[in-house]
Amino acid sequence: MSKRLDLIKSLIIPSRTIADVGCDHGLIAEYCTTKAERVIASDISEKCLQKARVRLSGATNVTFICCDGLCYKCDEAIISGMGGILIAQILRAAADLPKTLILSPHRDSGIVRTTLLELGYGIDRDIPIYDRDKFYSVIRANKGCGTRELSHLQTVFGTDCATPNADLQRRLSQLYAVYSRAPDANKQQLSDVTAVMRLQNMQP
Repeated sequence: MSKRLDLIKSLIIPSRTIADVGCDHGLIAEYCTTKAERVIASDISEKCLQKARVRLSGATNVTFICCDGLCYKCDEAIISGMGGILIAQILRAAADLPKTLILSPHRDSGIVRTTLLELGYGIDRDIPIYDRDKFYSVIRANKGCGTRELSHLQTVFGTDCATPNADLQRRLSQLYAVYSRAPDANKQQLSDVTAVMRLQNMQP
C-alpha cells in the first residue's frame, strides 16, 4: 500500500454508507468494508470494476456500480487517482452530495479547494504528501462545517501552507527551480512559491 493510500485510509470516518468513487482495483473500498454498514464501489470502467469484484468477492456489504461520477446517495465519498478538474466536475454534477468528502487530486488541487467552498464544504484536513516521486494533496471536507474563505496561497498550496511540512518544502524547492529558469515568464508563480517558502522558513 502506498503512503498516499495509507493517508487516505487514516482520514476515513466510520459512516453508514461510504463510496469509493473511481474504485479501480478496490483497495480503498476493501478497507471501507470495516468502517461502514454499506460500501459502494463505483467506476466508469466495467473492466476495473470487475477487478474490484474479484478483490472483494468475500465481502457481504459491498454494492458495485458502473457509472460516471457520483450518481447515488452516500454519507461519505472518497475520490482519488484523478485530476482536480475532473474531481470538481464530478462534485458539481452530483445530485446529492455526501456529508464528508476525502479527495486526493494529483494536480489542480486549487480548483478542488475552490469548488469545495463554493459547494458549502469546510476543509478540516489538507495534507501534502510525496509518494513514489509524485506530489499529492489529500483533503478532507465536511458539508456546512466551518466554511471559510481561503487566501490565494492557501487555495494553491493548501489550507495549512504556513505549517512546516517536509513534503511541501520539497515541492516548493522543485517549483522554485523550475520557475527560476524563466523568471519573467513565471513571475506570478515564482512570487507565490517564494511567499510560501517564507512561510515555511525556507531560503530561496
